[in-house]
Amino acid sequence: MKKVFWEIVNLFYPVTCSLCGQDLNPMLQTNICDRCRNSFNLITGNICQKCGAPLQSEGKFCYICKTRPKEYIFDEMRSVYEYKGSIRKLILKFKYSNRSFLAKDFAKEMYKTIQNNNFYKETDFIMPVPLSIIRRIKRGYNQAVLLANELSAKTEIAVLKDVLFRKKITKPQFKLSKTERFENMKNSFFVKNRKIIAGKNILLVDDIVTTASTICACSSVLKSCGAGKVFILTLSRD
Repeated sequence: MKKVFWEIVNLFYPVTCSLCGQDLNPMLQTNICDRCRNSFNLITGNICQKCGAPLQSEGKFCYICKTRPKEYIFDEMRSVYEYKGSIRKLILKFKYSNRSFLAKDFAKEMYKTIQNNNFYKETDFIMPVPLSIIRRIKRGYNQAVLLANELSAKTEIAVLKDVLFRKKITKPQFKLSKTERFENMKNSFFVKNRKIIAGKNILLVDDIVTTASTICACSSVLKSCGAGKVFILTLSRD
C-alpha cells in the first residue's frame, strides 16, 4: 500500500533533484540525487581539533589555532562540506530560493558529523544562529532554525530559539574583509533569560562559516552570560 501511495503522489507531485532536475523515487524521501550528492566536497581526513579546518600535514591544530589560540572563542567546531562547487549552488538555493525542504537532507549529513565528535554527548541545548528581523522577514525563514529543528528531531536535544537575538542590523558579511567582519559583528547579539543557559553546553548551528566572526560573536555573548562550553556545527565552511 505504501508503494502505491507514493506512486500516486509522484504522479501528481513528481519529485526531482533540487540541483540537476533528475527524477527521484519519492519513496527515498530525498531531494538530492546520488550523483549530485557524491559531487559534494566532504571534509574528511586530518582536521584541526579545534576549528575543524582541513590540515595539509600532520598535526592537531591549524596555524590560527596554534599561534592565536584565543582568536576563536568557541570550544570546538565541525563542518560537513567545503563551500564550493555544486554544494555551494545548492546552499544558495536553500537560503534564497525558498528551498526550505532541503533542511531534511542537509541535517542527515550534519547528524553523521556530530555523531563522530565527542561534543555530541556533552551538548545540553541546540541553538540556531539568529537572523536579523529584516532578513528573516525578507527570506521568510531562518535556515539555521530549520537545520536546528531537524537535528533536534534526530538527537532528541532541545532547541533554544528565543534566547539569543541580534540587536543591530549589520552590513552583509560577504562585502567585508576578515577584520571588518569581526568588527561588524562585534556586540551584535544579546541573550534573554540567562538562567536557561547558565552552566549549560550549547551547540550553535549555522549553514556557512567563513571567517567565524558571527559564531565568535555569538559564542562570546553566550559565555559572558554564563554558558559553559560552546560548540559549533555548520553545514559548510568557506
